[in-house]
Amino acid sequence: MFRPCLKNFVVLAILLAAVQGALAANYTLKFATMAPDGSAWMQRFEQMKKEVSDATGGQVILKIYPGGVLGEEKDVLFKIKVGQIDGAGFMGHGVGVICPDARAVMLPLTFKNYEEVDAVLEKMQPYLEKQCEQNGFIALGWTEIGFSYLYSVLPVRSIKDLRGAKPWTLPDESMLNVLFKYAKISAIPLPVGDVLTGLQTGLIQTVYAPPLVAVVMQWYTKIKYRNDMRLGYSFGGVFVSKSSWKKLPPEFQLKVLEICHRHMKELTKTVRKSDMDALKVLSDNGVRVVTSTPEDIKEFEQVSALALDEQKTRLLAPEACDLVQKYLDEYRAAQAAK
Repeated sequence: MFRPCLKNFVVLAILLAAVQGALAANYTLKFATMAPDGSAWMQRFEQMKKEVSDATGGQVILKIYPGGVLGEEKDVLFKIKVGQIDGAGFMGHGVGVICPDARAVMLPLTFKNYEEVDAVLEKMQPYLEKQCEQNGFIALGWTEIGFSYLYSVLPVRSIKDLRGAKPWTLPDESMLNVLFKYAKISAIPLPVGDVLTGLQTGLIQTVYAPPLVAVVMQWYTKIKYRNDMRLGYSFGGVFVSKSSWKKLPPEFQLKVLEICHRHMKELTKTVRKSDMDALKVLSDNGVRVVTSTPEDIKEFEQVSALALDEQKTRLLAPEACDLVQKYLDEYRAAQAAK
């Protein structure tokens, strides 16, 4: 009698240990971002970390590497590919690799205001998220970078002005470089980290970025004018590799996705307010606003249309461009009918 009871006890102990081990198991998702500590992005990441931990009883942990400590976005993509980390918050190159057709929403001179952006992006999200998944990633949320403007040492109102104002461009910035080609503009490629020095030395005289970027990077201290035309809209997002995502139990996936989606939407609101505050900083520091004439704007739009025709064949799926235009036309028609 004793031996069978002991055997049962041992089996029970093993089962209890297995259960306890399962309950204690946790899942760590490692993310990289170029956003520095203290930035709106990192503040939001910290909030997401806490909520994810609370919602999963501490079993899902988000670990964030800020400030580009793991390298540029191309380096981060490689680290995800080889399994060193699980995902990242991307704001540029990474978005274009994970979701190439996201560029269709970021074509120059597409949108006139935030309302148009929101209407189109909401309808485009299922299409974009499907492409992310096809490329091995899950989109945990999209968030705004903002509308870019031209900032310059000399007043820039027209394409002719821009040709003589030493404009900057990012190396390998395919979309804008196609536009510059059709505008017959010779732009000067520099990494973001070298732009301030380029302005200081006179190597470049014109830059483009959302207002918050122009302030944070101190570019506004070296320019005198801002063209009030919204040159283009851009956005980023948080992505995790499908292989890492599949390791989470389905109930945890749902919780993480809901938390990240919600926080990315809130971050967009924060970015918009910060951009408005940055515009005031520019004004308070003597940066003057210049306005293009309707004729000048039309020329910019014509050049942009020519560039789009080339991008449709080389860089983007025509279907994505057509969808963006369709949703934009529908929104504008609905607004006109009110």
